[in-house]
Amino acid sequence: MTMEEGAILIVGVGGVGCIWATQAHSRCQELSELLLIDADESSFEGASTANCLFLDAGGEGKGSAALPMMATHRLREGLDSVMPLIEKAEIMLILTGLGGGMGSGASSEIASVAKNRGCLVLSIAGLPFAEQPLRCSIANEAISSLDSNSHVCIRVSMERLAWQARQRKTDWITGSGWIEELIEGLVTTIAEVGTINLDLMDMRSIIEKPGNATLIVGTGTTEIPGSVVEMARNSPLSEFEIQGAKGCLVQLEGGPDMTLSHLDQITDAFVSSMDPDCQVIMGARTSDDMVGRLRLVAVVSGLE
Repeated sequence: MTMEEGAILIVGVGGVGCIWATQAHSRCQELSELLLIDADESSFEGASTANCLFLDAGGEGKGSAALPMMATHRLREGLDSVMPLIEKAEIMLILTGLGGGMGSGASSEIASVAKNRGCLVLSIAGLPFAEQPLRCSIANEAISSLDSNSHVCIRVSMERLAWQARQRKTDWITGSGWIEELIEGLVTTIAEVGTINLDLMDMRSIIEKPGNATLIVGTGTTEIPGSVVEMARNSPLSEFEIQGAKGCLVQLEGGPDMTLSHLDQITDAFVSSMDPDCQVIMGARTSDDMVGRLRLVAVVSGLE
């Protein structure tokens, strides 16, 4: 079953969130809608396909500094203009950086609005560097609210992301490719019919298990399929150890050269450390642009 147009909404909140969301959406724009929210107009540059919600009450167009309450208030005032987008969405993927005003104040508010309308809300929130005590204090307060308003909320350490980016010789602020891979994988998992098809109900059944949940992505080649699992376990987006997990939705993507052997080898290795009674829902899809490559995207739940 293919989802209705607009059913998947990628939302970027604040400067970093808008960068992550724009880049992620560029890889799956035919399957999702993009909403960018910020008080700095420069965050919308280069995002020609985006729906933009500009929240600048002061007329400066330069942001809301470290004032989360102001950002929350501005979002509530401006929500009507984007409510049709939110009402169509069945799954909302929120990308944001916490510690500033906009991400810390507006991301939780839009998550709450979507969740109260029955939308499945998955959030990825970047946490500031330790040497930024004021931003850390703001972020720590904001993350608990975002977590309670999301079905899954992933905390991403900017420090770990920066370290991983240096290892991969990429720009850390873009998420060093991890976030783009994860969002593209999630969107294609839900939006397109695959060899073994997964849908939104499968994802809900995994996410709604008691305990914590996390999102994991790993990439590799058909020549060394074991590298996919190794990379997934080292993903900076995975904040919990997956040992003993009670639920797992795993999607493997590859090109026409992906075999059943690849599928069995990777999924067996990935779920080997989980609870013996873990509910595993597996999906697979092939795409011509994935020749020679493999990508694992997983939602893991029931974590301690």
